[in-house]
Amino acid sequence: MGHYRDHAAEDHRPVTDADPDAPRPISSDWLSLRRPADEAARQASQPLLADLQDFLAEIRGTDHTGPVRIFDLGAGTGANQAWLAPQLALSQRWTLIDHDADLLDHTLSAPPVDGVAGTEAVVAGIEDLGQILDADADTADSAVDGPAPDRHRFVTCSALLDLLTPDQLRELCATLAATGTAALFSLSVTGVMDIEPADPLDERLNDAFNRHQNRGDRAGAQAVDLTAGYLADANFTVTTVDTPWELTGDHAQLIHRFLSDRADAVLEEDPTLAGEVDRWLARRSEQAAARSLRVTIGHRDLLALPPRR
Repeated sequence: MGHYRDHAAEDHRPVTDADPDAPRPISSDWLSLRRPADEAARQASQPLLADLQDFLAEIRGTDHTGPVRIFDLGAGTGANQAWLAPQLALSQRWTLIDHDADLLDHTLSAPPVDGVAGTEAVVAGIEDLGQILDADADTADSAVDGPAPDRHRFVTCSALLDLLTPDQLRELCATLAATGTAALFSLSVTGVMDIEPADPLDERLNDAFNRHQNRGDRAGAQAVDLTAGYLADANFTVTTVDTPWELTGDHAQLIHRFLSDRADAVLEEDPTLAGEVDRWLARRSEQAAARSLRVTIGHRDLLALPPRR
């Protein structure tokens, strides 16, 4: 499907739970389990995709015939590419960027994605994005004739922004501004959790979970607002749309896993809640097994288009 290279410097290390406040590595089974819910939620982002394609068509002009270059941060198992690529009526060449080489290996072994002319994987992090984009611009400028070929590209990610710190978000936005690169950031959490029927502990546990998401100075539920502000300050045109998970009885397995993981995070944040969390999870697990729950989890997608040159 593509080719693989290691872009990370020797002193770059994957995030691990050696630091108790660092986000844990994300398991491939969780990524697979959430994938249908992600894809359903992202249908609400179609207006953003239309605006993105209009922008790319405008800067592409009539003389540039090469594929649009897409850089996927935290690419994981390739779910972002698998959903997004068929939505774009453009020839595409993807660079999948992740610290986890095993996830990238899994992705490159998957069947080809419709609309994708080529895919490569790079073991790297967001701190390497500027260098990756600079190398891409050098290659594009030497290989492609036409107007501003270095701008016929965009950066994307899914379910990543809330795991970054404000400083990392600021650096990411500065890189986009310095290179004039558009961005489509999907499925960032907003901190909203609504479960029907309601439980007296829902709000208290959600507050504890959101505090846990800010450990290690991570942006958590503020990520989209922070990113939108940084890019607006750089004169980008920023548009956001809500893309919530809407989970029902058909998602019983996902709901059970989601609630169990959330309970674990709450206990890490506030161990004094142990008894109450155990009882809450028992009630909710029974309801999930009976397919009687409706769960709404807030996400937001963001499109940022650089100023025209």
